[in-house]
Amino acid sequence: MGSKGKAKRPISAWKPKNHLLVVLSDQGAQKRFAPEGLGLRGRDRSWNPWAASFLSVNRPQLASLGVEASLDAGRDAVEMFLRPGGIVGAVPLRSPDTHKVLGGIVVKPRFGWKDIGPLLSATEWAASPEILSFPLVPGSSREVPPWVLAGPIVYRLKAILREITRGFHLHEEVRQVPRGQIIWSKYCAQHLPRGAFHTLPCRFPELGPNQVLLSHIRWGLGRVGVSLAARAQVDVIARRLLDEVTLMIRDLGEIQPKAPTHQVLDRILMGTSLPAAVLRQGIEALSWIADERGLAGQSENDGLSWRLPMHELFERWVESLVRTWSRDFGGQVTTAQKGDARFPLRWERTGLGSLTALAPDIVVKTGDTVYIFDAKYKRHLQELDEWQWRELEEELRAEHRHDVHQILAYAALFDAPRIVSVLVYPMYLETWFRLSEKGRTVTRAILPGVDRQVEIALVGVPLHLQPGTQVRDVVGIWDSLRLVNDQH
Repeated sequence: MGSKGKAKRPISAWKPKNHLLVVLSDQGAQKRFAPEGLGLRGRDRSWNPWAASFLSVNRPQLASLGVEASLDAGRDAVEMFLRPGGIVGAVPLRSPDTHKVLGGIVVKPRFGWKDIGPLLSATEWAASPEILSFPLVPGSSREVPPWVLAGPIVYRLKAILREITRGFHLHEEVRQVPRGQIIWSKYCAQHLPRGAFHTLPCRFPELGPNQVLLSHIRWGLGRVGVSLAARAQVDVIARRLLDEVTLMIRDLGEIQPKAPTHQVLDRILMGTSLPAAVLRQGIEALSWIADERGLAGQSENDGLSWRLPMHELFERWVESLVRTWSRDFGGQVTTAQKGDARFPLRWERTGLGSLTALAPDIVVKTGDTVYIFDAKYKRHLQELDEWQWRELEEELRAEHRHDVHQILAYAALFDAPRIVSVLVYPMYLETWFRLSEKGRTVTRAILPGVDRQVEIALVGVPLHLQPGTQVRDVVGIWDSLRLVNDQH
């Protein structure tokens, strides 16, 4: 048979034509996961012979996103179900027989990207996606907006530029007259073999911005700008970030872009006098781009492996709202995230206590009142609005009771005449508007005591503010919490 006949040889039926991408919604219902598309070889391509191997090779990836896999033995075959937790992100999936990456899982925020984008921007990416060490996720960039990963990079590079001042930094230069420290290892390895005895590689402190670092930042901003430009016309967050990138590039003036190597980035990390955390995070962001790991790189469809616990993002959003609210009456704000609202538990016998401390998310003190805010990224208040309490699943009712007991435990930590314990839940914007018109975004209950009054409040907040709506429109309703209710 000639080459023409070979060209018409059919492709094996089991070979997948597209990468398998499973898309879930955080805290959503479980989803049946069929073995089709895994590229399994052999006569039996069901889960029967492959389930255990698949779970074993993909356990770290599933665990990183909090996805629970369960098996159900049916009459004819084993079925697999995936239940998402409260973590959004993307991870690759490996084949149970070859262990090669064949697809991935993307967990989207149940409130939608259009709500999460403004939230990340409003909190200045305080809760940023965590980049994972797994391989690229095939096809994930088609499901995840570019700003999810570009946003933290832009803000990290912006922080470096903000910190750069005319201070001393270490500079390396080849000189004929020694200055500072001679780098003997480089001299012996590169200069002596060439007979360049008179040229000396030196390292010395120099006044002024680190030009090498600035050139790498300029390069990184250019690459991120390319990834954002494709979506800037249809995505408001991508457009905002692209505008910031454009301004930062303009401020860098005539600095020429230069791609860094990991060796150069490590050297900058050791020899630049900037705040350690700011510099480390910025260098890490540049390394992500330098690796071309699906961000501003050569792949249009493959994306980085990453994760973002939604409860962390929601806590930062609630903290931002509380700080805005308390500013009007001079409330003193402390947070568990910064470690100033943490109360250690001292057990009688060490090693027996599973809980070592109580840490309410946010505490506001003003006059004789203490407000305790605990952010709960759960469905309770949304579903309490849609259905009556008696119609809710027992699991939801049990979770809600647990939240109430927890916030009451926090109330016992403070000695004040009045304690207001507030459970804050997320809501869809439409639901929040409907309830706010009826004055039902804040619901209170009172537990009167002999020496003090303890109140519990359920508060719903939207995760997205539509144009024309301000943060003060949301927190203005909270002023009812400041009114002392003597009923009951």
